[in-house]
Amino acid sequence: MKHTGAGMDVTELQHRLAADEALAPHADYLLGIARPCVNIELAGQTTAAAVSRFGGQPCVPAGFQWPSHPAGRYRFLGQINFAEIADAPSLLPRSGLLALFYAEDVDGDEVFWQDEGYVQGFYWPDHADHVLMPCPTGDDIPAWQITLQSGVDLPLFDVLRDDWPEDPEMLTDGICDIVRGGDVIHNYLLGYPSYCTLCYDPAPPGWISLLTVFSLPELQWCWHDGDKLMVFIEPDKLQRADFSHLKSDAG
Repeated sequence: MKHTGAGMDVTELQHRLAADEALAPHADYLLGIARPCVNIELAGQTTAAAVSRFGGQPCVPAGFQWPSHPAGRYRFLGQINFAEIADAPSLLPRSGLLALFYAEDVDGDEVFWQDEGYVQGFYWPDHADHVLMPCPTGDDIPAWQITLQSGVDLPLFDVLRDDWPEDPEMLTDGICDIVRGGDVIHNYLLGYPSYCTLCYDPAPPGWISLLTVFSLPELQWCWHDGDKLMVFIEPDKLQRADFSHLKSDAG
């Protein structure tokens, strides 16, 4: 499955729905369930410290304790500098730096995507005095700067809603056609979960998507045999910029 094209705002979504014979009668419904998202694209390798990026060394306070778990260590997934998001959705902080880490299982059989704490988040409103911290084992992945562009998202899977006004498969097929009409985005903040092989809604009840990322060879990421990693957060905690408790799934 593919995700919403870059730069697809509400106006563009309205135009695409109006031009689709099957979806046009349901335009009001689809616009009503559209969720804000922030599309992420790789923009090339970087050595900059506090920019939004995947991989590299985290930009953290001096003395930061690298997270670990009983089966091994965490790897640095990436960081989001919220000040870089123009017209950011209201749920997100307007500034500050979020660093995300994921549990690595050296033996390959002791860590699971749905495990409590599989992804850990650390947020700092002020990061002026932060420093780059190398991975304790010295095998940092090259950093890839990312660009962040606000947009809107629709559900690509019928299990993500229980209030479809008509045949869900027909509507989601039509939504996929609209999505394929734009530039393909696999990585994004907020929006609806997007996955490759699951047959259920991976979001815990009452939680929303925080981040969806695809398996990227540039980052040595391979989620569930080449699928997607989805990270979830409780809405009230996101509004308080509290990233201390996250859940995840992959597929």
